[in-house]
Amino acid sequence: MGERVYPRDTPPVSGEHPNLNPKPIVDSPPVSGGPCHRPTMSQDSFTSSKMSYPGYGQGTYGGPHPGTYVVQVPKDQIYRVPPPENAHKYKLYTQRKPRRSRCRCCICWTLAVILLLALLLVVAGGVFYLIYSPKAPSYSIESVHIKGVNLTKLATSSVTPTISPVFNVTVKTENRNSKIGVYYEQRSSINIYHDGVNFCGGSLPAFYQPPKSVTIFSTELSGAGIVLSKSARDKLLTEQKKGKVPLEIDVEIPVKIKVGAVKTWAITVKVSCDVTVNALMENAEVVSRDCWVHARPW
Repeated sequence: MGERVYPRDTPPVSGEHPNLNPKPIVDSPPVSGGPCHRPTMSQDSFTSSKMSYPGYGQGTYGGPHPGTYVVQVPKDQIYRVPPPENAHKYKLYTQRKPRRSRCRCCICWTLAVILLLALLLVVAGGVFYLIYSPKAPSYSIESVHIKGVNLTKLATSSVTPTISPVFNVTVKTENRNSKIGVYYEQRSSINIYHDGVNFCGGSLPAFYQPPKSVTIFSTELSGAGIVLSKSARDKLLTEQKKGKVPLEIDVEIPVKIKVGAVKTWAITVKVSCDVTVNALMENAEVVSRDCWVHARPW
């Protein structure tokens, strides 16, 4: 009696299973202790590993199921190469990090430059102040002479009168700096108000004032068609009888500072003065005066 052959050991008949690859498939299941196949594995250990691999030999003829493949990928590729469905996210993440780092670097450098410039400006300002000790010029109103205002006639007028006053104002300015000169530029303005009503306006002459000097100049201001209400006329007449007529004088003039051979840009200087005269007459006298200076560097 010949050797007994079991169905599992019987090779397939040609054409019986067309879906199977006629070439034998040799799979290398993972070996215990690591995901990669060792290239020096012996034939006995390879056969033992195949028999111990779960599911091996459960196919039709003791091999893997039809259409089943075991793919072994090196470890370094698993960590470095993303799967296709995550390739787009991987590209975004890898491109985003350098961009953020570049932006942070630019911001840090910009802030550092700004802080450095601010520090240099502070140091330069401190050195300038210690060397030159700058002081704002002082201003005062020396005299005010008024023509064209007759309060007695205005008080007896039956109609609403108008006035056209002319003010001649003498201004005194003193440059108290020892190393700084002042250029008074054109496009200045000066206006005189009483109780919010603009009586007249004009401009100041342009000139240069050297260090440690006093300059006195006069300017004529004129107004036309100024309408005064009855209450305003009565108030002016009462104040003139008391010998105290308050006036507000506002001056705005561009100046340039000269330090050595360097001349700065135009700085707007505003002077506000509260002046009280005894009467609105040509021979008026200044009773009190007080001025404030405001500088706008830009």
